[in-house]
Amino acid sequence: MNYRVLMLLIIFALLAACESRISTEIYIADLDELSDTLELSTDVIVGLYIPSEEECEEYQQRYESVFRESDGFRNMVFVRCYTEGYDSFAEYEMEIPMRMVDPTLTPMKSSFEVIRFDTPQEADRSYLYFRSNPSSLCNLDALIRDEFFQSLDLSELQPRITFTNDLRVPQTLILEQVFVDNAPVVEASTFEMGRRDSLEVTLSDVTTAWVFNKSCRLQSRMALVAIWER
Repeated sequence: MNYRVLMLLIIFALLAACESRISTEIYIADLDELSDTLELSTDVIVGLYIPSEEECEEYQQRYESVFRESDGFRNMVFVRCYTEGYDSFAEYEMEIPMRMVDPTLTPMKSSFEVIRFDTPQEADRSYLYFRSNPSSLCNLDALIRDEFFQSLDLSELQPRITFTNDLRVPQTLILEQVFVDNAPVVEASTFEMGRRDSLEVTLSDVTTAWVFNKSCRLQSRMALVAIWER
């Protein structure tokens, strides 16, 4: 077998077997500051698989060539390469919008967004969504297939969202169908955060498969992450 073909098959198998990672931290004070006219942003950390740290520079260049051509990922910034357990990752950071809008009426501005949605019927509650742009993911998938000879699979992404209370008073989140600090929360449950407390929320497999499912036709998909009782 041709050596180059063999190496491509090995890379394909490694990429197919390993997970990418995505995480972000959301501060309650930022959510509180959002309004119809004021938008903020938060950083999303994305860890992309590489065969080893020794190949960091090569894979950094290859990933960045993909991002430069992508519709929604041009603002990805390389942070570092690292190894955790038996797997190595190239870590990138991207800034995404945090908006206070009705997500059913408002088009997306980015590949990913954090949405706060208030309703007149529930004056003391805000619904917090994570929203993705499937057509942007579809575009990224096509570029990754050209570069790595593999389709983009985000079905096991395990997105992690850390809520941090940086206000002076306790805050309450209602969570359901997620993992909190790695423990499953099946039914709607209330979690109170004292000042400077944090909650680590991981989306379920079903939610991840829904919100990160690529499509060249759809303009947005969203998942309810939490209800914030103000």
